Amino acid sequence: MRVLVTGAAGFIGSWVVKALLERDHEVIGSFRPGQTPRVDVTSHGRFTPWPADLDDPNALEALARGVCAEVAVHMAWYADPSTYLHSPRNMDSLAMTVKLARALYENGCRKIVGVGTCVEYAPSDGLRKEGDPLDPRTLYAVCKRAACLAIEALAAEERKEFAWARLFHMHGPGDAKVRLVPSLVAKLRRGASVDLTDGTQVRDHLHVSDVGTAMAVIATGDAAGPVNVCSGEPVTLRQVAEMVARIVGGPELLRFNARPHRAGEVMFLAGDASRLRRLAWAPRWTLEAGLRDAVSAV
Repeated sequence: MRVLVTGAAGFIGSWVVKALLERDHEVIGSFRPGQTPRVDVTSHGRFTPWPADLDDPNALEALARGVCAEVAVHMAWYADPSTYLHSPRNMDSLAMTVKLARALYENGCRKIVGVGTCVEYAPSDGLRKEGDPLDPRTLYAVCKRAACLAIEALAAEERKEFAWARLFHMHGPGDAKVRLVPSLVAKLRRGASVDLTDGTQVRDHLHVSDVGTAMAVIATGDAAGPVNVCSGEPVTLRQVAEMVARIVGGPELLRFNARPHRAGEVMFLAGDASRLRRLAWAPRWTLEAGLRDAVSAV
């Protein structure tokens, strides 16, 4: 199968490319000029790099016309970890995404897999299921939801296929330095104390390579509509922090209850992975093994 992956040089996109290549698919990886995938795939015989700035309408159209992809996995989106939740640049990513979806369908692409987020869901004290109520509350989540609705409607009009992968939390090599695990590792290795909340927030953590294989399964199978990409195993942030500290050393440096929770913070955000597992997917990494791999890469 010939598959286009946009955002192929990103933290997640690189692993999506790797997973598809391991399944013997032909992959065209699109990424901004000057970037390269974070996972070594560039020498693979079935990988074709396609540098392109998708904010440029001409480059976007050229990509859609030129790749002749049967399936597209659209990972590209504004993703600065410090600002992405509230940045107006999410509006640019929304516009780009809708234009690209239209151009891909018009040029023969059969199926598009878009990437959503767990923060589309309304607050709940249980594992989020795909049919649960949605209530996006940040510009990022609102734009993701809008993209899903627009492409879903377009696919129905054009009699094309569409799936929407809702990603939960993840860790692994290549994660941004300001994210939870790399920032904890950096402070612990310096011998610096780490001010934390009480750590009772519940999340759903998955190794990024398992996210990549999940995306490959969704893209190349018959999955349609929303699919949670998650472990299905809730874990508190305190458990994650303590596990990282046991791996790195310096658990005494963790100062729980030194910071308050953020205003309006969602305390329970974990997913039901039943639908994903029915697609014959299972995670390779346990939480501890995955965190060890993430720590070793910092």
